[in-house]
Amino acid sequence: MQKLAIIDLGSNSVRMSLFEINTDLTFRQTAAYRSMIKLSEGMTEDMCLKSEAQLRAIKALIEYKNILAQKGITSVRAVATAAVRKAKNGKQFLSSVKELTGIIVEIIDGETEARLDCLAVSHTLSIKDAVICDIGGGSTEFIAFKNGEMLSPAISIPMGSRSLFETFFWEGETPDAIRQATTFVKEQLESIPWLLKMQNAPIAGIGGTLRALAKYHLADESSNPIKNHEIQAPEIDALFDTIKTTPTVQRSTFAGIGKERCDIILAGLLPLMELKSLTNSPRLIVSDVGVREGLLLDFLASRQTSE
Repeated sequence: MQKLAIIDLGSNSVRMSLFEINTDLTFRQTAAYRSMIKLSEGMTEDMCLKSEAQLRAIKALIEYKNILAQKGITSVRAVATAAVRKAKNGKQFLSSVKELTGIIVEIIDGETEARLDCLAVSHTLSIKDAVICDIGGGSTEFIAFKNGEMLSPAISIPMGSRSLFETFFWEGETPDAIRQATTFVKEQLESIPWLLKMQNAPIAGIGGTLRALAKYHLADESSNPIKNHEIQAPEIDALFDTIKTTPTVQRSTFAGIGKERCDIILAGLLPLMELKSLTNSPRLIVSDVGVREGLLLDFLASRQTSE
């Protein structure tokens, strides 16, 4: 049996999952950890990771390294996504991570991130057609999933909950700011050629923003994972309207949103709302899977091929 740790260093949070893999390549997840680090906070203006954000990330990774040492896990796959790949000082930051924690982190591009998302979602959904949407802090990935396969290359757009918030809402969620942000998101989505082929398809949602929306819909304040939770289109509209008209301070009391996402949740939901509108999607299906599960499945596939 092999023990494997997979770490996903994202724009808002860093997450680590621990797995036990048997000789027949069956597996089970033994633990999961999440730390809110806001790595991309403040980088919109100069595209550099700020010192405070780097320290938060390194502190969390040191804690993860200690956990791995306690559990005797030496096999680690760690990847960084939008915040680090966009940052001018991303490579320097990862050098510091390696020096201070011993963890080697690989930067993956947007298309790879989207492919891993697709791999993870395809193993959890029973439906054959969907638009996979992964709204992160610094980017959003879109994948057309038709007849059980990817319809075309995955698309990664450099807009996410935190980057949209810092670009458009730094002076507050004014009607003009919401209008400008919505227009920007709509233009980005209208540039995706295959969206018109996905009319009336459900949206398979992953990423922190959509997990938070599902938790809010469920009134679930626990840390339990979301497993294919469905939200119908009219309910999505109602949830969005409630969030939009509720002051940030009050949102911090909402289940699933809390203090961690009360400021960026509205910005983060704009890609979902425009995607739903453009595809006339009837429902959203949210799962607590993503890059880490995709990396695991990729690892298992490579093991199977080598054998």
